[in-house]
Amino acid sequence: MAAEAAPPWYTNIFFVIGAVLVVAIVLIGISLAIQRRRLQRAYEAQPRAASVQRTTQATLSEPTQPSSDRFTPLEELGRGGMGVVWRARDSVLGRQVAIKQLLPPSGLSPDASRNMRARMLREARAAAQLNHSNAVTVHDVLLDQDSVLIVMELVKALTLTKTVEREGPLPPARVAAIGIDILDVLAEAHELGIIHRDLKPANVLVRQNGSIKLADFGIARFEGDPTLTEAGAIIGTPAYMAPEQIRGLESTPATDLWGLGATLFYAVEGQSAFGGPSPTAAMAAVLTDPPLTPQRAGTSLGPLLTSLLAKDPADRPSPPQIRSELSQLTQHV
Repeated sequence: MAAEAAPPWYTNIFFVIGAVLVVAIVLIGISLAIQRRRLQRAYEAQPRAASVQRTTQATLSEPTQPSSDRFTPLEELGRGGMGVVWRARDSVLGRQVAIKQLLPPSGLSPDASRNMRARMLREARAAAQLNHSNAVTVHDVLLDQDSVLIVMELVKALTLTKTVEREGPLPPARVAAIGIDILDVLAEAHELGIIHRDLKPANVLVRQNGSIKLADFGIARFEGDPTLTEAGAIIGTPAYMAPEQIRGLESTPATDLWGLGATLFYAVEGQSAFGGPSPTAAMAAVLTDPPLTPQRAGTSLGPLLTSLLAKDPADRPSPPQIRSELSQLTQHV
């Protein structure tokens, strides 16, 4: 009986190629499934009013263990790189409050995300130690499985950004008065070792009587503590970030003085001292370009603003010097 002929050599090659293709298809399927799951988690992590209500009712247990119906979100007040702010009804305090929901940056590992939330909680509690009439009061700090919620007083006021948009550039004397109010808050915060790090027109609330409230100490930190940028987060608005922040260096009280100068520049000039078509361009301008030359600030306020915007923190004027020059300007109201 004749022996069976061996299969052609190319048959084995086709078998190997087919097996490789099957494995590749399986791996691609697994990869797509993982990617879909990541996208779903990212979507679920986005701040939404329903999410605030769900987390406060179901999962908030530290540090105050709020009742199941404590918060009723009413409307979104604003959002930024670190989260969203809601107007809400607090049944425990019996009044309306503002709730800032801080979220870790997307793309972090589970361990890094947990560490970020823990750091946010510490920094929010640090901000709650500040008690000043010109600072937004923090009533409570709540830890959620996905975020940190900061319960604050609800201030009826326009931001400095909106005020300038409505009224136009403000007179130098009025800007100087706003500057003194901000400086008062910073002085007390710096005494506690707290750096604001995000001083900008959107965080200055201007009330009808002209007084101000400085908001968003929720991303502040104690001087000398590790910064949030270690986890890859950029804290601040590019055109209002001091050069040392952009470089990833340590923030100091002089960092807030730079933010004060940039904020007052916007108030009196109606535009940022450093602009650009993109955040990257704005950061490049802060690092390499001189500030715009003030046109409306006058011969007293203009040089002060320019000196506050010095690239080197050591070249910025001291708080007593700033206060003295601003006080002289307020006498011309």
